[in-house]
Amino acid sequence: MDLAVRLKRLPWASAVGFGLVAALAYHVSIPLETAANQYVHLADAFLSGRTYLVDPPPYLELTRVGDHHYVIPPPLPAVLLLPYVAVAGTGASQALAAAAAGGLNALVSFLIAARMAERRADQMWLAILCAFGTIVWHLAAVGSMWFIAHVIATLALNLALLETLGQRRPVLIGLGIAAAFWTRLPTLLTLPFFVLMTWDRWAPDGLRQWRTIRLGYLNALVAPIAAAVVLNFGYNWLRFETIADVAYRLRNNASLEPWFARGLMHLSYIPRHLHPLMLATPIVTATAPWVTWSLGGLAIWVTTPAILFGLRAPLDALSTWAAWAGILPTALAVMSHGSTGMEQFGYRFAVDFYPLLLFLTMSGMRAPLRPVHRVAIAASVLVNLWGVVWTRMGWAVL
Repeated sequence: MDLAVRLKRLPWASAVGFGLVAALAYHVSIPLETAANQYVHLADAFLSGRTYLVDPPPYLELTRVGDHHYVIPPPLPAVLLLPYVAVAGTGASQALAAAAAGGLNALVSFLIAARMAERRADQMWLAILCAFGTIVWHLAAVGSMWFIAHVIATLALNLALLETLGQRRPVLIGLGIAAAFWTRLPTLLTLPFFVLMTWDRWAPDGLRQWRTIRLGYLNALVAPIAAAVVLNFGYNWLRFETIADVAYRLRNNASLEPWFARGLMHLSYIPRHLHPLMLATPIVTATAPWVTWSLGGLAIWVTTPAILFGLRAPLDALSTWAAWAGILPTALAVMSHGSTGMEQFGYRFAVDFYPLLLFLTMSGMRAPLRPVHRVAIAASVLVNLWGVVWTRMGWAVL
C-alpha cells in the first residue's frame, strides 16, 4: 500500500485534537512553575557555548567540579529547549514545555491506539488510558527536571513503537530509541523489543537460513543508537575527560547518602524497589483528606489498574514475548539504582518501560473493548486525577 494512503488511514485530525486537549489539561492541572528547571539553565549554557552552569540557583541538583556546575542526566531535553530558551532566556517555562511534550505524546498514543483497534470509540478509550490513566499525566503536569525527562523519553519510545506497528523503517525506529536513550539512559535496554518485532524484515527465512539475514536492516536500526552513544561519550568527555557517565558519582556528598552504600548501581538494591513498584498502597487517615498517598510512590497496579490486563496478552504471540524482552532488562536496570525515585506519585522509574507495558495492556484487552475494560480505564483515570489534585493541594505525605 502506498505510504500516502497508509498515512491517510490514520486518524490524524482526531489525534491532533486529542493531543491539544491533553497538553492543555496537563498545563492547567498544576499551573505552577517548577523550581527544578535544570534543562532551561542547561539550554542557556549551550547557547553560550558551555556545558556547565555559572552561578546556578542553589535548589538545583547538580554535580560540581571546581567552579563548574553540571546537570547530571543526558542533555537531549535541553537540546530540544534551545529555540524556546533562545527567545525567552532562563525565564522559559519548563513546566509549559513538559505539558507540550505530554501533548505530543498523547497525539502519538492516539495513533498507536489506532494501530491496535479498528473502532474509533476503542481508539479513544485506549488513548485516554495512555494520556490520563498513567502517572505520565502527573509527570507532564509537574514538569520538573526528572519528570520532563520521563515524558520526553516516553514520547521518543512511543514514536519508535508507532513506526514499529506501521512501516517499520529501521532508521526511524532507531532514532526514537536513540532519543529516548539520550534522555533516560536505561531506555536503551528496550531495544530487544524492537529487534524482535521487526524479525520478518531482517530474518525473513529464520535464523537457520543465516545467509538470507538482512544485516543492512539491522545496521540501519542500530546506527542512530550507536551515534547517540558516541555523542554521549563525547559529551561526558567534554565535561569530565572520561566517556563514562560519572556525573552522579561526582555529585557532592553522594557517597555519604545511605541509599548508595554499595555504589550508584547494585543488584542488592532491587528489593527496596519492590515496595513502590508492587506493594505501596494508599494511606487512610482519620482526618481530611482521609485517603492520601506517600511521596515514596504507589504501586503501578494502583495508579493504573488497567495495566493488569497486560497479563492477558496472548502467550502465543511474538509481540508478547518481545514486549517482555524489552521490559525485563529495563526494569532490572532501573531497580538496581540506589534511589527508588524519591518524591513521586507512583513509581516513576517504571515509566522507562511504560510504552511497552501499555502495548501489552492494549494487546491483553483484545479490542473490541468490553465494559470491564472501559471500567478499568475509567478507574485508572480517576486514580491519576486524584494524584494530580492531591499534589496541587499538597496533601501527599512523606
